[in-house]
Amino acid sequence: MSGALALLRRRPEFRALWAAIGLSYAGSGAATTALTLYVQQTRGTGTAVAAFLIASQVPRLLGPLAGGIADRTDLRTVLVGCDIGQAAVFVAIATLPPFGLLIALTALTTVLQTSYGPARSAMVPNLVEPDELIQANALLGTATNLYVAVGPLVGGLLFAAIGPSAALLVNAATFLGSAGLTTRVPATPPPADAEHEPLLAAAGTAARFVWRDPLLRTVTISLCLLVAFLAVDNVALVFLVRDTLGGSAFAYGLIEAVFGVGMLAGSFWILRGAGGGWAPQRLYLLSCSLSSAASAGSGVAPSLGVLAPVQAIAGSGNGIEIVAGETIIQQRVPRGLIGRVYGFTSSATSLGLGVAMAGGGLLVDATSPRATFLIAAAGALLVTLAIAPTMLRAPAAAPAGPRAT
Repeated sequence: MSGALALLRRRPEFRALWAAIGLSYAGSGAATTALTLYVQQTRGTGTAVAAFLIASQVPRLLGPLAGGIADRTDLRTVLVGCDIGQAAVFVAIATLPPFGLLIALTALTTVLQTSYGPARSAMVPNLVEPDELIQANALLGTATNLYVAVGPLVGGLLFAAIGPSAALLVNAATFLGSAGLTTRVPATPPPADAEHEPLLAAAGTAARFVWRDPLLRTVTISLCLLVAFLAVDNVALVFLVRDTLGGSAFAYGLIEAVFGVGMLAGSFWILRGAGGGWAPQRLYLLSCSLSSAASAGSGVAPSLGVLAPVQAIAGSGNGIEIVAGETIIQQRVPRGLIGRVYGFTSSATSLGLGVAMAGGGLLVDATSPRATFLIAAAGALLVTLAIAPTMLRAPAAAPAGPRAT
């Protein structure tokens, strides 16, 4: 951790970005929880909650288009614009409009979040040295993981204490704070030789670049498949906790929080030692192995006391994967293309998540929660074994470009 603190001390511009991301992601996690509770309370149907969750996910498939915007625009402008836009939209949501409009506004916030991600990832190599990328991404992982580890707890407390409107206004304020911090980051215009292709062509450009690079191709395809298998826990976990293991609603919330703590632990583990000795592709393979093993462990867990640490392991695998995947992209992709490639890979992840949400429900209904976890583990293990040769053979990549000064 001393190395991470030293990185934050010697890179004040990166420190500002790190603080901005932590603030906005914690606020977003709180807002998502508050809105989920509001929809459940006022609409009272699973269909309504599902509609809200779908609206918060489907726009992420626009990742390549969002990446195209990041690659042709000053990155700081994109980040600040997305923050201010989300602050304005959450002020509108805080008026608690009719359900249809609330769904539309939720989708709009996701569009802005989807635009923020590629710009954030493309910004990092301009703020740190190439040999600091893994540590920098691990630090950002601790910030983004506040969405899962802290946001739900804060959102639930705010919802109970001051109501949904005030909770959403608090989130709007976090975005304004994030925008203020991001103004301390230097302007980062696109490279002079950057291609200004039509946005609709961005997906094709990213796909071709990914396909030509064996490591990027393996990461992108495996992310889609792994998420399609492993993310069935979004559906199966509540049934495993409540029905199979007889846990309370509080126990379910606690297990969800433990997963978020595991994500933080994965980032902290990298910061404490792995960053200096592990290539990102080996970290990625480790994350796949941990996630597969944790899915199997969840399927056979005899009690909540066993399930909790297993879910922490699952979270740590997810946290390590995020750091490794972003570092691989930053190392292998030129600055003027990072946004599009990041957007393309994140859309592949979102596609896998959609498959998991649909397939998870069918599997739980057709089999059982335990069987669903075990099927997911078997599929993820096969994917992990298939990608292992590529991950183990891939050499450490030369940095894609120097840090901006």
